[in-house]
Amino acid sequence: MNMKHVIYFFALLLSLSILSCTNNLKFQEPQPSGDKNEKKFKNSYQGTYLCLDDSSILFIKKDMMIQEWLITAEISKNELDTTAEIKHLNGQYFIEGKDEPLDITILGDSAVLRYKLTDTLFQLSDNQLLRYFKGQYFLNYKEADDQWIVKTLNLNREGLLTLSDIHGGEDEIEKIKEMTPVEEITNEEGKVVDYKVQPTKKELKKILKSDVIQEGSRFQKIRKL
Repeated sequence: MNMKHVIYFFALLLSLSILSCTNNLKFQEPQPSGDKNEKKFKNSYQGTYLCLDDSSILFIKKDMMIQEWLITAEISKNELDTTAEIKHLNGQYFIEGKDEPLDITILGDSAVLRYKLTDTLFQLSDNQLLRYFKGQYFLNYKEADDQWIVKTLNLNREGLLTLSDIHGGEDEIEKIKEMTPVEEITNEEGKVVDYKVQPTKKELKKILKSDVIQEGSRFQKIRKL
């Protein structure tokens, strides 16, 4: 992998982590409807977790969730020195436009690059609300149109944490229509771009028990807070 590919790979990972938050099923209000907002994660949830999918690390603190990836790539020393996007200054290497030096170890004619990619998955605020219902957390993300995207967070007795989407794919929407009214949101061309729901508590329970919940990343707790 050459240096340009390494840089583009880092940028791609960051964009994918952001895009993973998108969903076309939106809620008119935070879920569960009418429940209080939590001020922090329970102590049992707080700690450090290993992602079973990609070996990244997840940190759950009182009011936020942060995921970190440590990426290692080996390139030739010559390639490092001749890559236009990399600047060499005072014995350190920098990506152009960035102030923080890269973590690079020179080994003869090779260079080992270690890069830490960080993404804040959730942070308590007016636009990201935390609620607890039926033994699991609901992560509510406010969109620009004042609608809400909802994810669930469940921790079992073995320390396995699962982050899931209440998903709005075509098949799921048809099933959700059987449990609660669904409003279609169209663009200027009349194409359906989003779906909007406002389930009651009873309807939400049905949704949670159905197979429209799309299981996402799984994390194993490795350290308590």
